[in-house]
Amino acid sequence: MLEIRQLCKRYGGRQVLYPASFVLPRGQCLGLAGSNGSGKSTLLRLIAQVERPDGGEVLYQGRSVLKDRQFLRTMLGYVPQSAELSRELTVKRQLQLWQAACGLSGSLPGEVLELLGLELMLKKPIRALSGGMAQRVSIALALLARPKVLLMDEVTSGLDRDYVPRLLDWLEGSFLPGGGSLIWCSHHPGELERLCGAVLRLEEGKLLAE
Repeated sequence: MLEIRQLCKRYGGRQVLYPASFVLPRGQCLGLAGSNGSGKSTLLRLIAQVERPDGGEVLYQGRSVLKDRQFLRTMLGYVPQSAELSRELTVKRQLQLWQAACGLSGSLPGEVLELLGLELMLKKPIRALSGGMAQRVSIALALLARPKVLLMDEVTSGLDRDYVPRLLDWLEGSFLPGGGSLIWCSHHPGELERLCGAVLRLEEGKLLAE
C-alpha cells in the first residue's frame, strides 16, 4: 500500500501544491485529473523524489520511503510527461545503464522489449528516435525492475497510437491483477474511467475528490 501524507511544495513564495494526502492499495489504480499547471506533475515528481517536498511523507507498506534509494530503484517506476533520455546513447545502452543502476544483471527483460516493440530499435541512438519511440523507451525504463508502484504522467499523449491499447491492456490485465499500484495522470476521461477505481482532481495545487 502506498500512502501519501500531507505532501506539499512551494516555488519561491508561491504554493504550487497544498498538503495532499491519499492512500493507494495494492492492485488498484488512482487517477489524477486537472488542468495544465494544476500541480499533477509536481505531485508525481515529489512521490518519485525527483524533487524534494517542503513537507509531508511518502510511505510504502507502512514505512517511510523518502530518501530510500532501494525503494526508488526496485519498487517504484516513474514515467515523466516528457522522456528524459541521454541522446548520445543507443536504446540498448540506455536500458542497460538503468538496469545496472537498479542493481539488476543479465539480459534485458524480453517481455518489456516485446510489450513496447523495442527489439528492432536497440541499436538506434536516442537522438534518432521519434517522439513516440522515445516515449516507449521511457516507459521501458520504468518497467525494467518490475516495480510494484507505477507513476505515469500523461504517457499516452506522446505514445505511438498502436501502443496505447497495448499498454492499457497490459496494465489492466497483468500489472494491476498482479498486485501492482498505479497512479495514472491523464486528460483523457476514457482512460481514467477504464483503469481507475477512483479519480482525484487537482486545481491550483489543491487536491479534490471527484
